[in-house]
Parts: sequence; C-alpha cells; structure tokens
Amino acid sequence: MRTLLLRAAAGALSLALLMLGPVACGSGGDDDTASASGGPVTWYTPMPEEPARRLAEAYEAESGTEVEVLRQSAGELLARLKAEAGRPAADVIGLASGDAGPLAKQKLIRSYKPTVAGVDQRFVDPDGYWHANELILMTVGVNADRWKEETGGAPLPTTWDELLRPDLKGQLVMPNPTLSGTGYTFVATQFFRHGDDAAAWKFLDSFHQLVGQYTDSGGAPSQLVATGEYAAGVSFAHDLLNVRGAGFPIELVYPKPTGVVISGNALVEGSPNPQGAEKFVQWLQGRKASQMIVDLVHSYPVRNDVDLPDGAQGLAELDLVDYDPVRAGEMRDAVSKEFAKRYGV
Repeated sequence: MRTLLLRAAAGALSLALLMLGPVACGSGGDDDTASASGGPVTWYTPMPEEPARRLAEAYEAESGTEVEVLRQSAGELLARLKAEAGRPAADVIGLASGDAGPLAKQKLIRSYKPTVAGVDQRFVDPDGYWHANELILMTVGVNADRWKEETGGAPLPTTWDELLRPDLKGQLVMPNPTLSGTGYTFVATQFFRHGDDAAAWKFLDSFHQLVGQYTDSGGAPSQLVATGEYAAGVSFAHDLLNVRGAGFPIELVYPKPTGVVISGNALVEGSPNPQGAEKFVQWLQGRKASQMIVDLVHSYPVRNDVDLPDGAQGLAELDLVDYDPVRAGEMRDAVSKEFAKRYGV
C-alpha cells in the first residue's frame, strides 16, 4: 500500500429513518474476495489516517490490488476533485451522501448499483451515486475539568443553545466549515433545527463570539478538548469516542436535537481504474470491512449484522434533527461562502 497522507495545511434523515427496518438482500459484496484489477486503486478519503491505512491493507491482502490512500479533510477533497475535473487522479472518493447530488450534476462521480447483502436498505442510494459505510452523529466534547473551571460547575449542556454562555468566550473550538465536513455538518444542523435561515445565522453569530479557534480538520477539536486547551468543542461522535477510549477525561454530549449524516464513498467519473474502484467500494460495504470501520473509527454501522461501537448511545435514544442530506449538499457552497464572509475564516 502507498499512503499519500495530506493533512490540512490551511485552512432527510429523521428519527423514523433510523428505526429498525428491512435490509437489502442479494448476492455478492459481503466478504467476497475481490480479484486484482490490473492496477492500483486511488482512494481519496477524509477517514482518519490509521483506519484508512488498515482498511487499505486488509483489502490488498484479500484482493492483491494495491490501494493508494490520500487523506485530507472532506472540504479539501471536494475542492481537489473539482480541480481535477476531466483528468481525475482518484478512483474512489469518500464523502457525505449529501455531497453526491451536486457532484453527480457536475459529472464528477458516476452511478454504480451493486447488490451487497446485509446493507440496510434505508442507506442505499437508489440512483447509485453514493455507497454508505457509516452513520456519523454531530456531538460536543466537554473537558469536565475546564468546564467546571470556566462555568463555576454549571451542568453540562443538553441543547445547542445551552452552549451560548458568556463565561465560555474563547473556550469553544470547532472545525472550519469551509474546509471540514464535520464543521459543515454542525452548521447545516443549525439550519435544519431552526427551520429558518435568519434564526440559524443568529445562532451562529452568537456561537462565533465564543469560538477560540477554527481548526482545519474535523478531528482536531476532540484532541484539543481532551488535552484541556478548550472547555468544549464541536466534533463527530466517533472522534470523541476515540480520544475517550485512549483515557482522556472527556464527556460526550448529544445536544438536542442533533444531526446525523450518512458517510460513504463514490466512484469518480473517468477514473484511471474504474473496475478496481467498483470492487473496492463493494468490499467496503461488506461485513468484515464494516466491522473494521466500527472498531477503528467508532462510528455507527449501516449494516444490522455489525455491532455498535463501545460507549455509543443507541440511535433510538437520541433526539435527532430532520437532517436533509440533499439540501445540505445543495446549499453547501453558498453557506460556506457566507460563513467565511461573516467570520473571516
């Protein structure tokens, strides 16, 4: 495996959707060993470095096909894909399901409809543009010691609005939504929970006044909160579960209501190795790869035959916003530009 790891150098799912339901049936894809496809597969992914490497190595061991991994934030990868239009270097790109629609319209990704046994039918794109691998929840990480110090021992927040405390000025950290998919999911969650653009921007204006740092990557806030540099930070649940599992004193908060997105992969239009890309994407949805993703990333699975991550709260127990992935993707460019203009990021 060749890993081209580039860290950021600069800068509608409803609760009903998440209840138990039927799973897809059919042949192929589960843990079938893919055959070598006559060349490497280049995978652009926002997945953390170690899980991406382990998955690539596991696939190579089974298939004999080399996987070249380029790891960047979601925003950077989307920008790279657009810049490479007409001469793509990638075969597969990791993305949120909401990003697939605009990319399909721009003919940057292509449709592929494999039948993978065991994947929950609710997380299968009928148009075949995105291929789900995990469910990701928007959360807040709190350093209990810093929180107590800064707030005088106030209860931990249970809603987004309870984070808007004057004594937290400079004590919040979040990813830059113009660069990070994590950061953008937080912003989109505010639009969907308010149901009104003006109200969402009003909340974000107030939140911005408390932010001490906008990070380039989605995983950075969990680490900065874990080490006590900030009292609280916006992060995906799996990043917080990872640092908490490493022994850091961090509390995981699911603010009411919170967002949940489908994360997966898409096939790049006109890629160097289209057949190899199809086999790799199909393998990633199999049971073995899905359990590896849960174990390594601590995200929620899209298969009903895969265990939940340790320490994760069950989806049915959570208050979830009606997160519309299609609208989230369609409004991303405009919202990101407005965010950068308002807050100078």
